[in-house]
Parts: sequence; C-alpha cells; structure tokens
Amino acid sequence: MAAAIQIPEIICHLRPAGIADEAFLLELYAQTRAEELAQSGLDALQREVFVQMQFRARQISYRTAYPLAADEIICTAAGVPVGRVLVDRMQDGMRLVDIAVVAKRRRQGFGTQVILELQHECAARDWAMKLQVLKGSPAERLYRRLGFKVAGEDPLRRQMVWDRTRV
Repeated sequence: MAAAIQIPEIICHLRPAGIADEAFLLELYAQTRAEELAQSGLDALQREVFVQMQFRARQISYRTAYPLAADEIICTAAGVPVGRVLVDRMQDGMRLVDIAVVAKRRRQGFGTQVILELQHECAARDWAMKLQVLKGSPAERLYRRLGFKVAGEDPLRRQMVWDRTRV
C-alpha cells in the first residue's frame, strides 16, 4: 500500500461564497477556459461575451442540480481569495462538484489541502466522495494521486470515487 498523503500545514481556509464574489468567480472561470478559448479563433470581445454567457449558464446549472451544495471561496491564510470549491453533501456521501484555483496559485497545495480535508470529513462519516473530471487533465492526475478510482466514463469525462481506505 502506498504511503498516506499528509495534510499540509494550514495554508488556506474556506468561507461561504456571496454576491460580492461574483467578479472573482467570473475571472476564475475565465482562467479555467483561457487555454481552450485561445485556440477558438474568437477575438477578445467574443471570448469575453462567451465566457460571461457560459459562466452564468454554469451557475444556474449548479444551483438547479445541487441546490443544497456548499459554495465556498478558498482563501489564503491571509484571507486573499485564490479559488472556489462546490461540495454537495448527501445522506450517504459527498460529491465534489467543482474545485478551481487561480492560475498564479496553482500547484501550491491549495486544492490538495481542500480535497484532503474533504476526504477526512468523508472518512469520519464513512462516506464515499464522487466527482467527474475531464479525461487527461492535470486534475485527473491529482485525483488519482489522492486515491480516487475510475468508476465510469463517457467520451469526455471520467467519473471517479475516492477509496476511503487511503486516509
């Protein structure tokens, strides 16, 4: 069995997302789509309009599909917003709906810390944690490293489940 991954020292905390976070969340979403849109052939204004439209549609979709989900802002220890996590807690488990970190703060442990803390919550409740991820993305590699296993897939995404015995 592989060595357990240790929770890093506290580098971030979560706080509820609010109306005042809309501009931050829009910019975060734009960053997650930047590489893809750079290859789209759209000009800057078209990309901006497209991102705003897609962001609004995604927000509505999340609220409809996960009305009780906790939408939280990932903040540095100093309180600076660096990401977002959306988690749906159900009676028998947890779904990690969305997690994203701003480009300049990726690979610094923020996402890993949040996911490890969610895994510990699941372990304490004897829950599984489910998610879906784009095939071949850096996030998929992170989830595999943190003990998630493939439970199904479609042409674009993999459904993954966390193996509680990893923690």
